[in-house]
Amino acid sequence: MAPPPTVPEVHVDGPRIRVALKEIRLDDATIPWDPALFRDRLHKIDPLFETLRELRKTELDRQTPGECVFEAEPDVPFMAVASAILTSAFAGCSVAWVSTDAGWLKLRTPIPQPPGAPSTPESRVPSRRQIALHLGSAQLELTIFAVVPPASGTGREQLEQVLSRKVSRGTSEARELGSALVGACQEGPRPCPAGLWLTADADVLFRGAAGALGAIVNAQKGAPAGDGGAAEVLVSFRPHGAGPLDQRPPAIRLGATEVSGRLAPEEIQRVVRGSFGGFRACYEEGLKRNPNLEGLVNVRFVIGKDGRVTQAASSPASPATPEGQAPPSRMPDEKVVACIVGAFEKLVFPAPEGGIVTVMYPINFSPGN
Repeated sequence: MAPPPTVPEVHVDGPRIRVALKEIRLDDATIPWDPALFRDRLHKIDPLFETLRELRKTELDRQTPGECVFEAEPDVPFMAVASAILTSAFAGCSVAWVSTDAGWLKLRTPIPQPPGAPSTPESRVPSRRQIALHLGSAQLELTIFAVVPPASGTGREQLEQVLSRKVSRGTSEARELGSALVGACQEGPRPCPAGLWLTADADVLFRGAAGALGAIVNAQKGAPAGDGGAAEVLVSFRPHGAGPLDQRPPAIRLGATEVSGRLAPEEIQRVVRGSFGGFRACYEEGLKRNPNLEGLVNVRFVIGKDGRVTQAASSPASPATPEGQAPPSRMPDEKVVACIVGAFEKLVFPAPEGGIVTVMYPINFSPGN
């Protein structure tokens, strides 16, 4: 029997991250961890985040901006690998090159941006094919949508279901998924698919995800007018059970940050963005109580001389808004507010120059649909 085909090496100058059962290797650094702690939830991996941030500071000149190469052992829980990918995105690697059964797939992770920042790749696509894929232990659930922007330029995008299919796990799952994707992309805009909402059961291992992700690679390879380059898709990971597959992930948007003191606003934003996973978890608990929950949490906190937060509390919502628009309403769920304030209390920033720093940080939360 001939050996299975090998995936060609990818040539990226960014960090190479190898996710194993007992450790994460980041170039020459070794980070011990227990992936079993992440098999049923998405969570920031603090040692990986800090190591990657320091590496990118010291070796920025030789690295491809914003790109990392990911390799994972087959027996690592897939949601643990997803946690590593998300952690690296918040640390500066917004593009993860992941090896699949069909070739390399570029997973681009959207990171919430402050007002005035350049638009994300997703926001620049006027219409697109979006897939919702759940990796179950017994079957794969695939739903493909046409995402159409509102005609007026305001309001929410419309989701039109193109295809829905369940595929039993087995030797033919990648072929069946690939066939469904190619069929749904025949009349769709390019690239197709452009986006992916991905959920997974806790017992799904990386080997069980590699084939499904490879189907996306094959779909983009087989699309008419393909450019022959590496397949790329904008991905949003979600824990299974966070909502229906056709529901967009909850949105978190930053308001205008006010800083009083000698600490660069971009340093403050870097640390806060690195904890968005915790803020999202607070909000998703509120969504379980009220699926329509939305609002603004305006946190006022004080950074002490050592960089640690000494005080944190919610403040009245009074951000500046464009003329003719009402300011966002205050988050009505006090448990969500308390959870987010508690998350701010645990943040650690670079030590300020010459005293304490006071920050007002508004964050808007809205459900996916």
